Amino acid sequence: MVIAMSVALLLAQAPAKVKVEKGTARAKALAQKTQAELDAEARREDEKLRCADDPAACGSTSEARTKELSSKEQALKAKEAELAAREEALRRKQDEAREEKEQDEKRKVEQRKQVEQQSKQVQQLMQDLNGGLSDD
Repeated sequence: MVIAMSVALLLAQAPAKVKVEKGTARAKALAQKTQAELDAEARREDEKLRCADDPAACGSTSEARTKELSSKEQALKAKEAELAAREEALRRKQDEAREEKEQDEKRKVEQRKQVEQQSKQVQQLMQDLNGGLSDD
């Protein structure tokens, strides 16, 4: 905490314009970095210093992150399992609907066959009756 405040004070006291010497490669490289890169580097350095001051706090942070990530991973796996179960239920329902439709089609075909057979029997009976009446 003390180091972070001292870094912040040093940055606040830095001059607004920095003159870059053309001769040094390091100075040119620093001048080309974006502000975001500088901020990220400062955060990494600050974290290193905090971990050096209090290793227990640094370790618990990584353990907490690990626990958080594992809990998120477990939640994700649970949602994936739920989604798979829903997909399986939907697939079963579609299969049942398809089987029911096929059975209905078979029943209709069977009923048509029966109606045609009965129709043929009725026609045959009518022909027999007509033939019997003609003979009289």
